[in-house]
Amino acid sequence: MKRLIVFMTMALLLIAGACKVEGQVTARQVVTKSLNRNATYYEYTGVAGDTLGTEQDTLYFTILPNKHGPVNVNARIEGTRTGSTDSYDMDLEGKVFENDSWTKVDENATQVASLSLYQPETSMVDSAGVADAMPGSGPNFFRYWRIFAGTDGTVAVTDKFTITKVIFKVYERR
Repeated sequence: MKRLIVFMTMALLLIAGACKVEGQVTARQVVTKSLNRNATYYEYTGVAGDTLGTEQDTLYFTILPNKHGPVNVNARIEGTRTGSTDSYDMDLEGKVFENDSWTKVDENATQVASLSLYQPETSMVDSAGVADAMPGSGPNFFRYWRIFAGTDGTVAVTDKFTITKVIFKVYERR
């Protein structure tokens, strides 16, 4: 009798592990790139697995610019759409330290297949031409940058967004 109970328990565990739970989605860090000191441009070419939809709801593309001074960062995400009903979040985010939380710099919910993300213009001086009294407080001082691409978790089975290209352009402020 004990063997039968153990066998049935093991069989149920195997079946439960093999079956996908309805609505189960995943997040994936696609690329983390540390740029060399002289680089100001990074381009990632997507693969078939870089698809948002019912199987995967979040993709991250992260860079570390490796610059000594403040930087401005612009980014572009390009892809192909299957379906046209759902919106996808495409956000530019930044943080100062590795263990910090990400801060949204440019936030978009879109149905288009290509989108440019721009860091808002931030001045390093006040209106009198004096240097900002709190250096490091503006988004120009983020050390890590990433594109967050995601769904709202309720994407139609017929709607997918496949990322074909992610581009970061870093502008050094001297």
